[in-house]
Amino acid sequence: MDIRPPETIEEELEIISQALEAGIDPFPPKKEPTRWVKLALGWFMIIMMVSWVSQLLFQYV
Repeated sequence: MDIRPPETIEEELEIISQALEAGIDPFPPKKEPTRWVKLALGWFMIIMMVSWVSQLLFQYV
């Protein structure tokens, strides 16, 4: 089945109304990142920066 995006506003409103009738929230509230996600992303960025700096220093030393 090939799903195509709606071409008119009427088609998009029809899709939204069908979702609401089916009990689906088409605009769910945005989830805030948890503490663990922030911590993991922070450590990943630190490790990547240390890796890049060490590679750069290794080339010039």
